[in-house]
Amino acid sequence: MIKDLFINMTILISFISLGGQVAKKHNYEENNSLRTKIIIGTILGTLGCFLMLFSVKVNDNTIIDFRNIAIVISALFGGPIPIFITTALIAVFRVAYFGVNIASLIGVVAAVLNSFGCWYIARRNIKTWRKWVYSIIYVLVVATIALFLILGNRSDFLIIISIYWISFCLVSAIIYWYIKYSLAANRLFNRLQKESTKDFLTGLNNVRQFDFVFNSTMKNALNKEESLSLLMVDIDFFKKVNDTYGHMEGDIVLKELGKILSENCRHFDEVSRNGGEEFSVLLPDCAYPRAMQIAERIKDAVKNHSFTLSTGVQIQITISIGVASYPETIQDIEKLMEKADTALYAAKRSGRNRVCS
Repeated sequence: MIKDLFINMTILISFISLGGQVAKKHNYEENNSLRTKIIIGTILGTLGCFLMLFSVKVNDNTIIDFRNIAIVISALFGGPIPIFITTALIAVFRVAYFGVNIASLIGVVAAVLNSFGCWYIARRNIKTWRKWVYSIIYVLVVATIALFLILGNRSDFLIIISIYWISFCLVSAIIYWYIKYSLAANRLFNRLQKESTKDFLTGLNNVRQFDFVFNSTMKNALNKEESLSLLMVDIDFFKKVNDTYGHMEGDIVLKELGKILSENCRHFDEVSRNGGEEFSVLLPDCAYPRAMQIAERIKDAVKNHSFTLSTGVQIQITISIGVASYPETIQDIEKLMEKADTALYAAKRSGRNRVCS
């Protein structure tokens, strides 16, 4: 029996690890895509089927399994669609593998009751570990009733139930710990992945991501023989804002400016914070006249925007923008950023609050 328990534990951990990889970029508390929900439900349903295949042999006449753990996981961490798929797969497999008999029908009814009960518990506004404990107790009660209907006249019924309760509680406790560990690892992975590409303050691309996108977009423009434009943006006299109102207020201005840049570009343009008060906007498949229109629109939007600080004070700022476009203003695409920088400094030298190319 110890060997069977070990095999079941291995199966559970393997499937949870697989599900964790599938859902690595998703938060179970958020509304994931239908495709993700179907995949999670299918994985957990398949898990339940495997757990029935590798049942734990109590004696020569009795086997038990942990298929209900798959239902609990699906209810607490999946949602209505995954739990429906999980329960359906388990019910169909139970009848197909063990045949149509009283025990199979009782097993199907128990699976359905467990799915509804666990889903009801999952919707309660209580801590996750409490939901897990309540769900485990519920499925144990349902399983006890089901086993009583099947084995109630046997003299060793209490022994079988005791073994089932002890082994189920032990396995479920270990699995809950492993699920929490997997979820924490996924959250950490997503946070580190986001921080590696996004600016912590504005949520825009950071300079590392800008370099990656810039290089890939240049190659794409050359391969498709498309135009490519780059705007380099710098806040005029931003040091004066920090000196007058403080760096925390300056951060508010930077965050708000990031929003203005994103809102006044095309949805597929790449907006980045390259450092300090310097931003960039990469415009794929954008010729020089269109790039100048976008730059002017951004400049005017910033000029006409009132930036509200945490103290309630409203200030106005302006920006200078340098524009370079391939192939209209520059023939060597490798020098696009260099020429955009040169144009930015020209805009600053010529009076600021303007667009130069």
